[in-house]
Amino acid sequence: MAEMPAQAATCISCHQASGLGMANVAPSIAGMPASYLAAQLRHFQNGERNNAIMKPMAMMLDDTGIEAVSQWFAGLPVSLPEDPAFRGEKPAPQSMAAGEKLAYQGDWQRGIPSCVSCHGPEGVGVGKVFPHLAGQHADYIESQLKAWQSGGRATDPNGLMAPVAKKLTAEDITAVASYFASLGGQ
Repeated sequence: MAEMPAQAATCISCHQASGLGMANVAPSIAGMPASYLAAQLRHFQNGERNNAIMKPMAMMLDDTGIEAVSQWFAGLPVSLPEDPAFRGEKPAPQSMAAGEKLAYQGDWQRGIPSCVSCHGPEGVGVGKVFPHLAGQHADYIESQLKAWQSGGRATDPNGLMAPVAKKLTAEDITAVASYFASLGGQ
């Protein structure tokens, strides 16, 4: 593992030296794509994402600091499902819990695609744009889905999340957040 850059010293007070964060405090950012993390820090800097704690933390970083911190956290190990199941490999939808069913099947009658269509099987993430959800703290997933619903977050490059999140009920959000939190990560 690479040595922690000096710029990350403040970050680890919430996100921890492991990058796994703490429930109800800070999300897990270990193993996220560096470009994704850098983009989020820039969103906090320019006000596209609003968080009273993250804004001043991000403002302390210049471009070199953003890159160093992002690269370091991206390089931290995270426990993701090693052999994620694709939709056809999952049990029949009627035997799935509500969160797993929504994650894998979506709810096409309500115009909700499956989460794994973008975030990958079992939420392991896809490319540099779709972060992993597996093992993320349920409270963080819930807060972000609510932020997409309310318009408090609108920084995804493809504009996909807000329309999907707005179709979710409070029960949907809790169920899908709990499902992804149960997969790897910690």
